[in-house]
Amino acid sequence: MEYRLKAYYREGERPAALRRVGKLPGVIYNRSLNRKVYVELSEFDKVFRQASIHHVIVLELPDGQELPTLVRQVNLDKRRRRPEHVDFYVLSDEPVEMYVPLRFVGTPVGVREGGVLQEVHRDIRVRVSPRNIPEYIEVDVSGLGIGDSLHAADLHLPEGVRLAMPPEETLAAVVPPEDVEKLAAMAAEAPAEPEVIRKGKKEEEA
Repeated sequence: MEYRLKAYYREGERPAALRRVGKLPGVIYNRSLNRKVYVELSEFDKVFRQASIHHVIVLELPDGQELPTLVRQVNLDKRRRRPEHVDFYVLSDEPVEMYVPLRFVGTPVGVREGGVLQEVHRDIRVRVSPRNIPEYIEVDVSGLGIGDSLHAADLHLPEGVRLAMPPEETLAAVVPPEDVEKLAAMAAEAPAEPEVIRKGKKEEEA
């Protein structure tokens, strides 16, 4: 799936000044490109809520260029909880590492027996050509019994898509009912995720 967003080149505007008038400073980059841009914060919010880091966002630039990109990093203002800066990675013909959503299908055997399906990962990291980026990867969990787990190595990936994470990584498991409260307590005690999507480079801003 493809999303579109208007972007504008920055010509000396300071990031703080842009933020005050509802703009979001950013950068577009790859191996051969690095240029500062900005987008409308309200429009970015709408698009990013749908595309997230999983789908291509085509940036429409004033000079007529339309650049297919992936969001690599979003810095958030922790107090106001809104984006302060965004990094767009510009796609080329070269394969790229990215996160693709998982779609779990089927009712596990273990769930029918009273177990609970725990979705450990909602996406996986893969290496793929921009032309072959899947919208999602379907995962059949119907064969999982209580105590069974499904790992990254068990996935049937589409043609042209390669795993870019440890194959032993657990994606889903069916746990006995008595373990559910224990897992919930462990999740509550785990440290909160950082307020930055740490999947890209960071721009040095004055």
